[in-house]
Amino acid sequence: MFSATFDFSSDLIMSRMMADLRVTRNASAILAMQPALTELGRRVGQAGAVDDLRYFLSWLELRGKKPCLVTLGRDSSFAEDGSFNHLEAAVLLYEHCVSGFGLGIYASCDGIGRRALVPPAIDSSRFALEVCGVLLDQGARGILLSFRHEEAFFDPSQMPILCGGMKIRWASRERTTPSYLLLRRTVNETLEQMGARTRKHLRYYRRRAESQLGCEFVAEATIERGEFLELNRNSSYPCDSETAAWQYDAIHMASDPVFCGLRDRDGRWLSVACGLRSNRNMEVFWQTNRNDMKPYSLATVMRAFLIEHEIKKGTRRLFFQGGTSHSMSHSFVEERCTDLMVMRDSFIGRAIPSLFERYIPRENPINEFLVEPGLAWNMLR
Repeated sequence: MFSATFDFSSDLIMSRMMADLRVTRNASAILAMQPALTELGRRVGQAGAVDDLRYFLSWLELRGKKPCLVTLGRDSSFAEDGSFNHLEAAVLLYEHCVSGFGLGIYASCDGIGRRALVPPAIDSSRFALEVCGVLLDQGARGILLSFRHEEAFFDPSQMPILCGGMKIRWASRERTTPSYLLLRRTVNETLEQMGARTRKHLRYYRRRAESQLGCEFVAEATIERGEFLELNRNSSYPCDSETAAWQYDAIHMASDPVFCGLRDRDGRWLSVACGLRSNRNMEVFWQTNRNDMKPYSLATVMRAFLIEHEIKKGTRRLFFQGGTSHSMSHSFVEERCTDLMVMRDSFIGRAIPSLFERYIPRENPINEFLVEPGLAWNMLR
């Protein structure tokens, strides 16, 4: 645990002749920037991080949240629609809403900072402060921004640049987070990265499902809508009917979607998973398993098949959106991530912690940040 210190004083603060920060809130306008964002992701070493943009924007609409994309461009190079032809950095957030009205409270769209696209030439902590500053200028009440970093932290005396006449409270934490499973040349080499118990389970439960259930892996699954909804109702962690219907309809929103499954010798679907493959990365969005076959550990069986299949496809990194509680996560490559939260020191700003604790699900990233033990809050006046 620490309170990060930030420097906002150097070359990121460029004249508006050379650099410009823009906030885009319209989903269709954000989607139109997909090519530029995809190119930026590749350029900063995070290929595939925003290739699921259409899928993500659709998910926000389902959840009643508003997207917010903050981009940094240079050289006053704009397209006809006013967007940047060439991006230097970008971060995707969402705004919490009630009955369609924005609350002015923003959060990063993922917990490991993958969708904060910042090249090494720009200090990510400085860019984070710039993003918070422009959102505060536009009326934001609170911002939780997660981003990756490698650089050192600097003198906190530079933080007052955010104030602009406002009273601000801020806190930060640094953490390491399991990011992805590195896939080696073979299944055995990949499993050797894991603990003995995890390796044993992946092999054992796959063999058991094959021998007792006649289980087979279907790389390109085809399932009827009604059958999928029934599988969801009978799953270990069923979604509400609206979310399940959206999951089915959203399967093909990605440019290179993955929809695979396990079925038994009678053709019954036991498990299905959806994701995206991009630039030798594969990200699993969700997985649904039958709930009446727990002794077979279908989640483990699916992962065993998936690892083998993705290695054959040439995939190098296997991500799980939102992380995974499976023991294989102990073998994931860890990456450093910083969470920075900035709040106006106003009546509403001071009420954010209690409001979120009372009305927002606990697994919300803002709630998870606010209950962090030993979190140190700092005041800027």
